[in-house]
Amino acid sequence: MISAIILAAGESTRMREPKPLVRFGKQTFLETILQNFKNAGIEDILIVLGHKADQITKKLNLSPDDFTVNKNYQFGQFSSVQTGVKNLQPNCTGVFLALVDQPQIGSDIIAKIRKNFEDNPDKIVIPTLKGKRGHPPVLPKWLFHEILTANPTLKTSAIIRNYAHKVSEVEIDDDSILWNMNTKQDLEKILSS
Repeated sequence: MISAIILAAGESTRMREPKPLVRFGKQTFLETILQNFKNAGIEDILIVLGHKADQITKKLNLSPDDFTVNKNYQFGQFSSVQTGVKNLQPNCTGVFLALVDQPQIGSDIIAKIRKNFEDNPDKIVIPTLKGKRGHPPVLPKWLFHEILTANPTLKTSAIIRNYAHKVSEVEIDDDSILWNMNTKQDLEKILSS
């Protein structure tokens, strides 16, 4: 089973409100991402919250089965990856790492990345556009132990670099895999394009 972790624990200081709650059309960032993964056939989705977790869970009416809280989110994003991996189902064979500020990545892109992982289940699958790596990657189960035992201040990319020979790049003809939304200006630019 391929799972997804949605990394949504950060403080969102530049956005000035919790990113999971930012509106993206008719839904929030988080609601849009959840829908995109479900539409791509990913049913096992875990949200990792941290900063303002209570506010987010109440506002979006999240079930306790849908999320976990990274109490150490101040260590950075990789600590949230660790929190998510620690809480995956035992039958998970690989996991998407999705950023909460990338609701523009549609289900068609997610499905293409998923297919590549299904064809290469022992590989780290990374979407690319003209040689530039983007999001969301899929990490195979064999990498979970190393993730869980690494320093929480690391970056996921540092671990991936150690396994360059185990990477499968999937070309995506869509630049949405390369950008995220950190400010209201970023959001306005995307919504107006």
